[in-house]
Amino acid sequence: MTAVSAPAAGMPARERLATVLSGAARTGLAAWTIVALIVAGLTVADPGGFWTPANIANVLTATVVLGLVALGQHMVVLTGGIDLSVGSTATLSALLTAMLIDGYPIRTIPTIIGMLVLGAAIGAVHGLIVANTRIPAFVVTLSTFYLIQGVAFMISTTPSGQVTRALADVGMRRFGPFPLALAVLAVAALIVAVLLHRTRFGRHVHAVGGDAAAARSAGVPVRRTLVLAFVIAGTLAAAAGVMLAARATIGSPSAGQGLELSAITVVVVGGASLLGGRASLAGTLGGVALLALVESSFTLLQFPATASDLIRGVVILAAAALFVPRSTRE
Repeated sequence: MTAVSAPAAGMPARERLATVLSGAARTGLAAWTIVALIVAGLTVADPGGFWTPANIANVLTATVVLGLVALGQHMVVLTGGIDLSVGSTATLSALLTAMLIDGYPIRTIPTIIGMLVLGAAIGAVHGLIVANTRIPAFVVTLSTFYLIQGVAFMISTTPSGQVTRALADVGMRRFGPFPLALAVLAVAALIVAVLLHRTRFGRHVHAVGGDAAAARSAGVPVRRTLVLAFVIAGTLAAAAGVMLAARATIGSPSAGQGLELSAITVVVVGGASLLGGRASLAGTLGGVALLALVESSFTLLQFPATASDLIRGVVILAAAALFVPRSTRE
């Protein structure tokens, strides 16, 4: 009896801790807690450097492109899928934006619209294949990752084109510590939040990710929901490409390299289940802020470039070890 009851006596405390941690991960509080800890650490390490308007603007600017891609990835992960092509879609969009505008102001608006349509079309192709075949989204988007990147290199192997001054201002102008580009991310986040939490489509996304078969039995249009989720992801990736071109003022065939893995990282660190059905938009945005802070700290604290990947990996692994396993075992 004693041997059995002793472990049981310790269970409530562990269960309460697990409940608190899983709740923090599920609501996104975990990611923002880590952000707060990093901010506190950077403040102690270099208070004069971290809180300068220029550094805060750099951190916020770094959230824009990743944030746009992560919002789309968030939508796809909620359905139980994954989109590995968002980085190459952003790359193609950035390259074509600069090359098609080529310094002519009259081409700016039509080109931006064209890039958003291109992103939506890429997403629609992904959605139709995933919804109508047994091929996993991982495999579909991995193949198009290479296809789209290959198209970008066929178009140009070197930086090309030039955006207009007005578009460059959107990417680089700031008001004190607040970059103008942050407004683009804020609008996109608001639209995604409304879609997920205030519309029937949002309820369908959660239902499909939770159990596609049960959702289909309940009358949820599973195929249409999957297609729309990928369309949104593709459109946001293309928008990220436009912002990449605006920041660089030119297009590069490698502009969005690594964005797909960063987007998956922030969604998972934000508390999402890769099995679908559960993800926190606040957590995803917290994950974006986390990665932006980590990147900023390399320059601020003058870490050697060779150690950047190591430090990034340690921070991400520590965050995942604290929160992600507890949220996915539920």
